[in-house]
Amino acid sequence: MVLLDLADASWFPLLMIFILGAVMFLLYRSMRHEIGKIRVPRRGGGASPQSPAEQ
Repeated sequence: MVLLDLADASWFPLLMIFILGAVMFLLYRSMRHEIGKIRVPRRGGGASPQSPAEQ
């Protein structure tokens, strides 16, 4: 099987580290983008507009 032959190559672990690093970097960028969309209201709450249900 070809995959088992590749696992014996001396450069294969290094290639796997680069692939895993790229995947982790892409997940980090995606997570950072999604976290940037979250808006948390301030504790005082006086300056923020109220929702229609609270009025």
